[in-house]
Amino acid sequence: MADSTLTTAERILLEELQRRGVRFMVVGMSGALIQGVRGATEDIDLWFEKLSDPRIGEAVRAAGGVWLSGSFGPGPPRIGGESLSERFDVVVHMSGLRDFASEYEGVTFEIVDGVSIPLLPLSRILESKRAAGRPKDRALLHALEDALALVEAGERPAGSNKPGE
Repeated sequence: MADSTLTTAERILLEELQRRGVRFMVVGMSGALIQGVRGATEDIDLWFEKLSDPRIGEAVRAAGGVWLSGSFGPGPPRIGGESLSERFDVVVHMSGLRDFASEYEGVTFEIVDGVSIPLLPLSRILESKRAAGRPKDRALLHALEDALALVEAGERPAGSNKPGE
């Protein structure tokens, strides 16, 4: 994927979610990378307003994937299937943040591979990482703080905006 960040199926999924009016945002390190933080991640974290929304499953199926809502057994909802593999993680809780609707008021949009993607703002990602306090989150705080300082100074961080790189 030298010229592309998203696979065709991933792009279709994100477009279908928006076309169907599903409110979601990209959060975590994947959201931070899109906003210019230097680093890497293997997945794209999606936070949905309402996991029981049937339009999520419709969008996943339109992209050739499988939606496991979590109502069939233990564990969080999952997006998978051959076309979407395991790249998307469904987030069910964001440490240190308000409810989805409150956080969605501050969402920012970035264009990735021609798709306008709603993102949790970098300052809120930083807040969530601080609140989570896991070793892997603490290790990222410096990079997030540096990138946020650049954003607040009106500059774009020089990091990659491609999750998975």
